[in-house]
Amino acid sequence: IKFTFSSECSKHFHRLYHNTRDCSTPAYYKRCARLLTRLAMSPLCTQS
Repeated sequence: IKFTFSSECSKHFHRLYHNTRDCSTPAYYKRCARLLTRLAMSPLCTQS
């Protein structure tokens, strides 16, 4: 999956992705996806 975000958004994205229990446990991947989707739709990531 390729996302193009501002660098600020990318930082948050990576931090969430690598530091969230939901994203490191297969059983929680759906919650991880929801977290990342919410971040992607936040003002931080939608402003170009």
